[in-house]
Amino acid sequence: MKWTLILIFGCLAETTLCWTYHYSNKTMNWTQAREWCQKYFTDMVVIQNQAENDYLVSILPQKRSSPYFWIGITRNHMNESWIWIGNNSTWIGNNSWAPNEPNNVHATEFCVEIYTNTGENQGKWNDEKCSKSKYAACFKTQCNESSCERGRCQEAINSTTCLCEHGFKGDRCQTPVECLPLSEPYNGYHSCSRGNQTFNTTCRLKCHPGFFINGSSFVTCEDTGDWSGPRLTCAVTVTTD
Repeated sequence: MKWTLILIFGCLAETTLCWTYHYSNKTMNWTQAREWCQKYFTDMVVIQNQAENDYLVSILPQKRSSPYFWIGITRNHMNESWIWIGNNSTWIGNNSWAPNEPNNVHATEFCVEIYTNTGENQGKWNDEKCSKSKYAACFKTQCNESSCERGRCQEAINSTTCLCEHGFKGDRCQTPVECLPLSEPYNGYHSCSRGNQTFNTTCRLKCHPGFFINGSSFVTCEDTGDWSGPRLTCAVTVTTD
């Protein structure tokens, strides 16, 4: 059987980094629909909030009646919570379900379709038997291993954002946090491990001959942009007869 890949973009025209939505023009059961999404894109659609739900419905084709579109929320037993595939989220909006849903007819409706008809039920969810045939609604991620140098890539409808590790900043988490330059102490100098004064750099105080370190000899640039510990000083060596 020949499948047609239909693409609908989930980002603004001027945005270059964002996910894209896709759907099939053939129906299939929920398992087949997910496998199809994973084969050609990233996975079945996962919805993180009401804004995404509304946006998805606005760009999916309108249908007058079933079959509608499978979405990536499911469960294995009637007493379990609904779980979004891939991220284990349990998000369900206050008005996500259509009236009297989920009704779990015959105790086997463990998959979910989203209505794309017109009227008050547009964008609402309905629990269904996973063996029923619906259209596949998929997404393709734009995040990859190189999206963020020192952080985790997170996608939204119209953008990707890098959530930086502690101690890094920048749109791709490419820049280490800097600490203010250390002032040179009287009668001594600092020797820094990386030749600079950025996150995780350790600087050692060295004193000139005839002086000794008063306190610890090391400070480290922390992720807050502050140096650890008090400032170091060199004290004069006292000699006695």
